[in-house]
Amino acid sequence: MHDPDQKILPAADWASRSVLLCSDIHLSDASPLLTRAFCAWIEGVSQRIQPESLFILGDLFDAWVGDDVLESGQSQCAQTIANLLELQALKGIRIGLMHGNRDFLMGERFARRCKAQWLDDPCVLKMPSGLTVALTHGDHLCTQDLDYQAFRKQVRTAAWQHDFLAQPIAQRLEVANRLRSQSEHEKKIKSMEIMDVTLTEAESLAQRLHADILLHGHTHRPGCSLMSNGKKRWVLPDWEVNASGELCRGGGLLIDSRGVEVINAARV
Repeated sequence: MHDPDQKILPAADWASRSVLLCSDIHLSDASPLLTRAFCAWIEGVSQRIQPESLFILGDLFDAWVGDDVLESGQSQCAQTIANLLELQALKGIRIGLMHGNRDFLMGERFARRCKAQWLDDPCVLKMPSGLTVALTHGDHLCTQDLDYQAFRKQVRTAAWQHDFLAQPIAQRLEVANRLRSQSEHEKKIKSMEIMDVTLTEAESLAQRLHADILLHGHTHRPGCSLMSNGKKRWVLPDWEVNASGELCRGGGLLIDSRGVEVINAARV
Protein backbone atom coordinates (compact mmCIF):
# COMPACT_ATOMS: atom_id res chain seq x y z
CA MET A 1 0.00 0.00 0.00
CA HIS A 2 1.24 3.49 -0.84
CA ASP A 3 2.39 5.49 2.16
CA PRO A 4 0.68 8.92 1.94
CA ASP A 5 3.55 10.50 3.89
CA GLN A 6 6.28 9.10 1.65
CA LYS A 7 8.12 11.84 -0.21
CA ILE A 8 7.74 11.85 -4.00
CA LEU A 9 11.33 11.92 -5.17
CA PRO A 10 12.04 13.93 -8.32
CA ALA A 11 13.08 12.06 -11.44
CA ALA A 12 16.48 12.96 -12.89
CA ASP A 13 15.87 10.79 -15.96
CA TRP A 14 12.68 9.81 -17.72
CA ALA A 15 12.24 7.67 -20.83
CA SER A 16 9.10 8.10 -22.91
CA ARG A 17 7.82 7.43 -26.42
CA SER A 18 5.96 10.74 -26.71
CA VAL A 19 5.91 13.80 -24.47
CA LEU A 20 3.75 16.94 -24.59
CA LEU A 21 5.57 19.85 -22.93
CA CYS A 22 4.46 23.31 -21.85
CA SER A 23 5.43 25.95 -19.29
CA ASP A 24 4.85 29.52 -18.12
CA ILE A 25 1.07 29.40 -18.17
CA HIS A 26 0.89 31.66 -15.07
CA LEU A 27 -2.59 30.60 -13.99
CA SER A 28 -4.42 32.39 -11.19
CA ASP A 29 -7.90 33.10 -9.86
CA ALA A 30 -7.55 36.58 -11.37
CA SER A 31 -7.54 35.14 -14.90
CA PRO A 32 -10.34 32.52 -15.18
CA LEU A 33 -10.42 32.85 -18.99
CA LEU A 34 -6.79 31.73 -19.18
CA THR A 35 -7.53 28.78 -16.90
CA ARG A 36 -10.46 27.79 -19.10
CA ALA A 37 -8.39 28.12 -22.28
CA PHE A 38 -5.50 26.08 -20.86
CA CYS A 39 -7.84 23.30 -19.74
CA ALA A 40 -9.45 23.21 -23.19
CA TRP A 41 -6.02 23.04 -24.85
CA ILE A 42 -4.79 20.22 -22.63
CA GLU A 43 -7.99 18.22 -23.06
CA GLY A 44 -8.14 18.75 -26.82
CA VAL A 45 -4.47 18.14 -27.61
CA SER A 46 -4.12 15.17 -25.27
CA GLN A 47 -7.20 13.53 -26.82
CA ARG A 48 -5.97 14.12 -30.36
CA ILE A 49 -2.29 13.29 -29.84
CA GLN A 50 -2.62 10.89 -26.89
CA PRO A 51 0.92 11.47 -25.57
CA GLU A 52 2.46 8.99 -23.19
CA SER A 53 3.60 11.82 -20.91
CA LEU A 54 2.74 15.43 -20.11
CA PHE A 55 5.51 17.60 -18.66
CA ILE A 56 4.89 21.09 -17.27
CA LEU A 57 8.26 22.79 -16.86
CA GLY A 58 7.45 25.39 -14.23
CA ASP A 59 5.26 28.44 -13.65
CA LEU A 60 2.05 26.52 -14.07
CA PHE A 61 0.72 29.06 -11.58
CA ASP A 62 1.45 32.76 -11.41
CA ALA A 63 2.06 32.27 -7.70
CA TRP A 64 1.76 29.35 -5.29
CA VAL A 65 1.72 30.13 -1.59
CA GLY A 66 1.43 26.58 -0.26
CA ASP A 67 -0.43 23.33 -0.82
CA ASP A 68 -2.95 24.21 1.88
CA VAL A 69 -4.73 26.44 -0.66
CA LEU A 70 -6.21 23.19 -2.00
CA GLU A 71 -8.09 22.57 1.25
CA SER A 72 -8.75 26.21 2.09
CA GLY A 73 -11.35 26.77 -0.63
CA GLN A 74 -9.67 30.08 -1.48
CA SER A 75 -8.54 29.07 -4.98
CA GLN A 76 -10.94 27.72 -7.59
CA CYS A 77 -8.05 27.80 -10.07
CA ALA A 78 -5.97 25.40 -7.96
CA GLN A 79 -8.87 22.96 -7.68
CA THR A 80 -9.63 23.16 -11.41
CA ILE A 81 -6.03 22.44 -12.43
CA ALA A 82 -5.65 19.63 -9.90
CA ASN A 83 -8.81 18.03 -11.32
CA LEU A 84 -7.55 18.53 -14.89
CA LEU A 85 -4.19 16.85 -14.27
CA GLU A 86 -5.72 14.05 -12.21
CA LEU A 87 -8.11 13.30 -15.08
CA GLN A 88 -5.24 13.13 -17.56
CA ALA A 89 -3.38 10.77 -15.23
CA LEU A 90 -6.46 8.54 -14.92
CA LYS A 91 -6.49 8.36 -18.74
CA GLY A 92 -3.02 6.81 -18.56
CA ILE A 93 -0.91 9.93 -19.27
CA ARG A 94 2.08 10.24 -16.97
CA ILE A 95 2.26 13.70 -15.44
CA GLY A 96 5.62 15.34 -14.71
CA LEU A 97 5.84 18.65 -12.86
CA MET A 98 8.84 20.95 -12.49
CA HIS A 99 9.08 23.93 -10.20
CA GLY A 100 9.29 27.39 -11.74
CA ASN A 101 10.31 30.71 -10.25
CA ARG A 102 6.65 31.55 -9.46
CA ASP A 103 5.42 28.19 -8.11
CA PHE A 104 8.49 26.69 -6.41
CA LEU A 105 6.40 26.11 -3.26
CA MET A 106 4.25 23.45 -4.92
CA GLY A 107 4.69 20.39 -2.75
CA GLU A 108 3.86 16.79 -2.03
CA ARG A 109 0.13 17.26 -1.44
CA PHE A 110 -0.36 18.99 -4.77
CA ALA A 111 1.61 16.32 -6.65
CA ARG A 112 -0.40 13.51 -5.06
CA ARG A 113 -3.65 15.32 -5.75
CA CYS A 114 -2.67 15.49 -9.44
CA LYS A 115 -1.21 11.95 -9.47
CA ALA A 116 1.98 13.57 -10.75
CA GLN A 117 5.70 13.00 -10.31
CA TRP A 118 8.23 15.74 -9.71
CA LEU A 119 10.90 16.34 -12.30
CA ASP A 120 14.35 17.29 -11.14
CA ASP A 121 15.66 20.60 -12.48
CA PRO A 122 17.52 19.86 -14.64
CA CYS A 123 16.54 16.38 -15.77
CA VAL A 124 17.10 14.29 -18.88
CA LEU A 125 14.46 12.95 -21.23
CA LYS A 126 15.54 9.90 -23.21
CA MET A 127 13.60 8.93 -26.32
CA PRO A 128 13.58 5.43 -27.90
CA SER A 129 15.07 6.99 -31.05
CA GLY A 130 18.20 7.82 -29.07
CA LEU A 131 17.42 11.52 -28.84
CA THR A 132 18.42 12.96 -25.47
CA VAL A 133 16.80 16.19 -24.23
CA ALA A 134 17.92 18.24 -21.23
CA LEU A 135 14.91 19.82 -19.52
CA THR A 136 14.98 22.80 -17.15
CA HIS A 137 12.73 25.69 -16.20
CA GLY A 138 15.61 27.96 -17.17
CA ASP A 139 15.72 30.65 -14.49
CA HIS A 140 18.97 29.39 -12.96
CA LEU A 141 20.62 29.93 -16.36
CA CYS A 142 19.93 33.70 -16.24
CA THR A 143 23.18 34.35 -14.41
CA GLN A 144 23.54 37.97 -15.58
CA ASP A 145 20.51 38.94 -13.49
CA LEU A 146 22.42 39.13 -10.21
CA ASP A 147 19.53 40.56 -8.18
CA TYR A 148 17.22 37.74 -9.22
CA GLN A 149 19.83 35.05 -8.55
CA ALA A 150 20.36 36.41 -5.02
CA PHE A 151 16.59 36.38 -4.46
CA ARG A 152 16.31 32.87 -5.89
CA LYS A 153 19.02 31.59 -3.56
CA GLN A 154 17.24 33.09 -0.56
CA VAL A 155 13.74 31.76 -1.23
CA ARG A 156 14.94 28.26 -2.08
CA THR A 157 16.35 27.74 1.43
CA ALA A 158 14.45 25.52 3.84
CA ALA A 159 14.51 28.24 6.50
CA TRP A 160 12.88 30.89 4.30
CA GLN A 161 10.21 28.48 3.09
CA HIS A 162 9.46 27.25 6.61
CA ASP A 163 8.99 30.81 7.88
CA PHE A 164 6.88 31.81 4.88
CA LEU A 165 4.57 28.79 5.05
CA ALA A 166 4.06 29.34 8.77
CA GLN A 167 2.21 32.58 8.01
CA PRO A 168 -1.59 32.68 7.44
CA ILE A 169 -2.67 32.20 3.82
CA ALA A 170 -3.96 35.78 3.55
CA GLN A 171 -0.60 37.14 4.62
CA ARG A 172 1.23 34.86 2.19
CA LEU A 173 -1.01 36.06 -0.63
CA GLU A 174 -0.14 39.67 0.22
CA VAL A 175 3.57 38.85 0.04
CA ALA A 176 3.09 37.03 -3.28
CA ASN A 177 1.22 39.99 -4.76
CA ARG A 178 3.96 42.36 -3.62
CA LEU A 179 6.68 40.18 -5.12
CA ARG A 180 4.72 39.87 -8.36
CA SER A 181 4.40 43.65 -8.62
CA GLN A 182 8.10 44.02 -7.96
CA SER A 183 8.88 41.46 -10.66
CA GLU A 184 6.74 43.31 -13.21
CA HIS A 185 8.51 46.57 -12.36
CA GLU A 186 11.93 45.00 -12.79
CA LYS A 187 10.94 43.62 -16.20
CA LYS A 188 10.39 47.19 -17.37
CA ILE A 189 13.76 48.50 -16.23
CA LYS A 190 16.04 45.53 -16.97
CA SER A 191 17.34 44.76 -20.44
CA MET A 192 16.24 41.60 -22.25
CA GLU A 193 19.87 40.49 -22.35
CA ILE A 194 20.12 40.54 -18.55
CA MET A 195 16.85 38.63 -18.10
CA ASP A 196 17.62 36.06 -20.82
CA VAL A 197 19.66 32.90 -20.28
CA THR A 198 23.42 33.16 -20.44
CA LEU A 199 24.27 31.21 -23.57
CA THR A 200 27.54 29.83 -22.20
CA GLU A 201 25.59 28.45 -19.22
CA ALA A 202 23.02 26.88 -21.55
CA GLU A 203 25.74 25.30 -23.68
CA SER A 204 27.55 24.02 -20.60
CA LEU A 205 24.39 22.41 -19.21
CA ALA A 206 23.62 20.60 -22.47
CA GLN A 207 27.24 19.44 -22.68
CA ARG A 208 27.32 18.27 -19.06
CA LEU A 209 24.11 16.24 -19.46
CA HIS A 210 25.25 14.79 -22.82
CA ALA A 211 22.06 16.11 -24.40
CA ASP A 212 21.32 16.66 -28.08
CA ILE A 213 18.77 19.37 -27.22
CA LEU A 214 18.34 21.83 -24.36
CA LEU A 215 14.67 22.70 -23.72
CA HIS A 216 13.44 25.30 -21.24
CA GLY A 217 10.87 27.99 -20.52
CA HIS A 218 11.03 31.06 -18.27
CA THR A 219 12.28 33.68 -20.75
CA HIS A 220 9.02 34.10 -22.71
CA ARG A 221 11.10 34.14 -25.90
CA PRO A 222 9.92 30.96 -27.68
CA GLY A 223 11.67 29.39 -30.62
CA CYS A 224 14.59 27.22 -31.69
CA SER A 225 18.21 28.26 -32.09
CA LEU A 226 21.54 26.55 -32.66
CA MET A 227 24.13 26.95 -29.92
CA SER A 228 27.84 27.29 -30.65
CA ASN A 229 28.42 23.67 -29.59
CA GLY A 230 26.08 22.48 -32.36
CA LYS A 231 23.25 21.55 -29.99
CA LYS A 232 19.73 22.97 -30.41
CA ARG A 233 18.03 25.12 -27.80
CA TRP A 234 14.23 25.11 -27.75
CA VAL A 235 12.33 27.65 -25.64
CA LEU A 236 8.71 27.03 -24.66
CA PRO A 237 6.15 29.85 -25.07
CA ASP A 238 4.37 31.69 -22.30
CA TRP A 239 0.57 31.95 -22.33
CA GLU A 240 -1.92 34.80 -22.76
CA VAL A 241 -5.59 35.17 -23.71
CA ASN A 242 -7.38 38.12 -25.28
CA ALA A 243 -10.46 39.83 -23.84
CA SER A 244 -12.69 37.16 -25.39
CA GLY A 245 -10.81 34.36 -23.69
CA GLU A 246 -9.19 33.12 -26.91
CA LEU A 247 -5.56 32.04 -26.75
CA CYS A 248 -3.37 34.58 -28.50
CA ARG A 249 -0.10 33.13 -27.22
CA GLY A 250 0.74 29.75 -25.77
CA GLY A 251 0.95 26.13 -26.78
CA GLY A 252 3.89 23.81 -26.35
CA LEU A 253 6.04 21.16 -27.95
CA LEU A 254 5.58 17.49 -28.74
CA ILE A 255 8.61 15.19 -28.77
CA ASP A 256 8.16 11.74 -30.29
CA SER A 257 9.79 9.45 -32.86
CA ARG A 258 9.56 12.19 -35.50
CA GLY A 259 11.52 14.70 -33.41
CA VAL A 260 10.27 18.01 -32.00
CA GLU A 261 6.97 19.51 -33.21
CA VAL A 262 5.43 22.86 -32.28
CA ILE A 263 1.87 22.46 -30.97
CA ASN A 264 0.53 26.02 -31.02
CA ALA A 265 -2.25 27.50 -28.95
CA ALA A 266 -4.83 27.25 -31.70
CA ARG A 267 -4.27 23.53 -32.38
CA VAL A 268 -6.91 21.83 -30.28
